[in-house]
Amino acid sequence: MEKITRISNELKDWILQTLKSGVNPESIVAAMVKKGFDQAFAYSTMLRILNNQSLKTVDSNQSPYIYEPIDMEKKGNRITTTDREIKVLLKMDKPFIMYLDNVLSTEECDQLIHLSTNRLQPSEIIDPITGEKKAVPGRTSKGAYYHLNETNLIATIERRIEEITSHPLNHGEGLQVLNYNIGEEYKAHFDYFPANQIDMDKGGQRIATFLIYLNDVGAGGETIFPKVGLSIVPKKGTAVYFHYGNSHGQVDRMSLHSSIPVITGEKWVATKWIRQTKISQKSQTNEVLT
Repeated sequence: MEKITRISNELKDWILQTLKSGVNPESIVAAMVKKGFDQAFAYSTMLRILNNQSLKTVDSNQSPYIYEPIDMEKKGNRITTTDREIKVLLKMDKPFIMYLDNVLSTEECDQLIHLSTNRLQPSEIIDPITGEKKAVPGRTSKGAYYHLNETNLIATIERRIEEITSHPLNHGEGLQVLNYNIGEEYKAHFDYFPANQIDMDKGGQRIATFLIYLNDVGAGGETIFPKVGLSIVPKKGTAVYFHYGNSHGQVDRMSLHSSIPVITGEKWVATKWIRQTKISQKSQTNEVLT
């Protein structure tokens, strides 16, 4: 089998994030070799990254990301759903980000937290090299996953997200509730998948994220978009939507984001990841925390 001698931008970012989380370089190189990378190339790549040298990636010659019209833009500064009116608090075009008020009521936030408390498990990510789901030091929250329409409350929230975003319900992964305690965080990352991890049976690439804040946080816990200098402070019942995939199959690297450590209190959020196409019912049934 021919050895791999080029890396993607996503893999480069993963290497940097994994190094920051405390994993030693030798372990990362070993994982790359196991996945099919040429050993000499893996070592030289690691050395260049450690020495802050420039590194040519597979994506470096691709055309710039093409920003396309987003359906939510057409709805103005107030978005009316079946049961409430959503106010747009902030909007950014590149990357496309909208911060929304009055997405959930106080009661809905409290109910969702109560529903999730006893089913929290350590959060995991998909390893871009191995494709396996695993816990990593850079993501220290706990999460609870829900199937589509699992309860009346979940169904209500999912229908509302569909109305707000205009993305069909069956393009969305099951709602995931996350809890961060003091000191817990999710370091800078992208929500979309590396190219080799896209599964069309599961709706293909992720193209957008809808993140709902379920409580006020005393200090810390902001959602940071470092490439554009944006910091969003959690406010109960609000949500941030960001879009990072287009019809050309490109992904927007400006969507890099993180959840900084909680300093006071705790942080509860609900996340809906949206795919480019319909997710098969079988895939929805088998979906687990990612």
